[in-house]
Amino acid sequence: MVPARWIELRLSEAAGGATRFELEHIAHVNDHWAQFGPGAVGVGWDLALLGLTRHLVSGAAVDREAGLAFPATEEGRRFVEASSHGWCEAAIAAGADPAEATAAAERTFAFFTGAGPG
Repeated sequence: MVPARWIELRLSEAAGGATRFELEHIAHVNDHWAQFGPGAVGVGWDLALLGLTRHLVSGAAVDREAGLAFPATEEGRRFVEASSHGWCEAAIAAGADPAEATAAAERTFAFFTGAGPG
């Protein structure tokens, strides 16, 4: 059974005619969280938003297979590493044990890049 999750998306006007995009994803902490930390969901959202950004900039559709393969590319690995690191820092700032947060971030990186078990 998948635990309940809530997603709130807010779009608002920003300076210069831009649009501010805010996404809030709320989920109960479970065993998956203990293994991967906030990056388990955060890196996935970051990758999805990267795809959306590329679509909005280019107007072109994002190829599904290329999108799925992206995390294993050199650019994708750098992106996932930076995202995993950012979520690790956020977890530590929120009170997580630094060693546990770092280990979870490493597992998240391995999962998304295919470098290890997920």
